Amino acid sequence: MRILTRYTLKSILLVFFISLLIFSLLVMAVETFMHLDSFITGDLGLAEMLRYALSSLSSYIMMLIALSSLFSITYFLSSMSANNELISLYTAGLSKVRILRPIIILSLLMTLFFFFVNESLVLEWKNYKDVVSQEYFGMSSTFDASNTVLYDEESGYLIYADRYSDSNKRLYSPLLIKSEDENIRERIEADYADYVNDGWHFYNARVTLVQNNNLESFTEREYLDKDFNIPDDMFRRQNLQLETMELDYAYEYLNRLKSVNYASWREGMTDFLRRLASPFGILVLSFIALSLNYTYKKNILLFSIVQSLIIAVVYYVADMVFSIAARQGSINVYSVFIAPPIITIALSYLISHLGKRI
Repeated sequence: MRILTRYTLKSILLVFFISLLIFSLLVMAVETFMHLDSFITGDLGLAEMLRYALSSLSSYIMMLIALSSLFSITYFLSSMSANNELISLYTAGLSKVRILRPIIILSLLMTLFFFFVNESLVLEWKNYKDVVSQEYFGMSSTFDASNTVLYDEESGYLIYADRYSDSNKRLYSPLLIKSEDENIRERIEADYADYVNDGWHFYNARVTLVQNNNLESFTEREYLDKDFNIPDDMFRRQNLQLETMELDYAYEYLNRLKSVNYASWREGMTDFLRRLASPFGILVLSFIALSLNYTYKKNILLFSIVQSLIIAVVYYVADMVFSIAARQGSINVYSVFIAPPIITIALSYLISHLGKRI
């Protein structure tokens, strides 16, 4: 039994690493080709090309690992079926569960391992890619945002700013309005506002207060509203931030964002759930590979590979479609995590059932 387990794991891991290497080289080649003009005009050499190509893998590595897992398991089981090794094992009294058990355990361990890798090393890898992109192509990874609008339901504050600069924590041309009982109680317009320890300081502020039906207007060189305490990170450009934010801080950030900007929370939560789900693609595609039909009368390897490719395409297309719909508010954001695996598993069962007739 130990011999069978060693043979299974060795065969799958060998094909896995070869597939991952090939897929990675293809992605690196495509990324380099897409920016070839920039490399030429920027007088960048082969070393710079290789550096960027390696850094670009950070955006695709989880998908490549999941695809390599699917391909390696499919190749192993289809080869055993084509060589009648599966029949020999069944004849020897081994059940299907016993044969597949090492593969199931390997898939679970790989999923857990790469989940922690994705939340640590891959985050740093993505940050490194941003640095390289900025250095070579001027692609800024800044969190600066323009035309920012936030609303705090608890305090009743609505703020608009032409631009937010993350480097100096500054809002340009901010307009702050406080409402209470559907009536405006305060209006502040300023040239800019800076975030310091005790809150937002508005400079060259034009302040209008409404108290007991009395209107009071005045100007202040520096004005502080102590009740307005929305943190500065709420003004960042949310669609990029969650890709590299630490897990615990991302969860806390989304909880705060939901109360001040629901549309941005919906987009951010979609990206966050996709980030969490990406390592589980290894487990989903591995289990699908185990459930495929390997009893074709001929061309077992070919039909099995075609099955795996179709299922992989469906899985990632479903992931993309549901993420777009969730970001737009057409569906619940949590369906991004649940729907793609369910659709893919259902399709896998259908293909396997139809394959039994071939």
